[in-house]
Amino acid sequence: YEHLVAELRGLGLMLDDQHNDKEPIVERALELLPHDLMVGRYRRLMRAQEMFAKKSHLPLAEQNYDPMIPYMAPFVEEAKFQFQEEQELLQFHPWDRRLFSGNTTGLGETTPNSTFMSW
Repeated sequence: YEHLVAELRGLGLMLDDQHNDKEPIVERALELLPHDLMVGRYRRLMRAQEMFAKKSHLPLAEQNYDPMIPYMAPFVEEAKFQFQEEQELLQFHPWDRRLFSGNTTGLGETTPNSTFMSW
């Protein structure tokens, strides 16, 4: 824990800056962030990238903050709620994927054995 805090302080990052922004929930949470938090996150990431490339650290006077404050937590929770609500409205559940239902297969085929033939 102490090592992670020291590493984040050295680069000037917050713990929530480390989330993968390609995950759908984090991506939605980033869309919900207010402009000032989004700009602050972007500047911290760019500063950390530059300092990492130069193998330098923030001055000790600027490392006096708590990097473990979860500033993105309410937005991640809201994003989870929105995803859950969308899935309920679409009546989609991952275990509902059927291979064959009625006259249509799960791949959109309307005639059985049209593409998949066993010789």
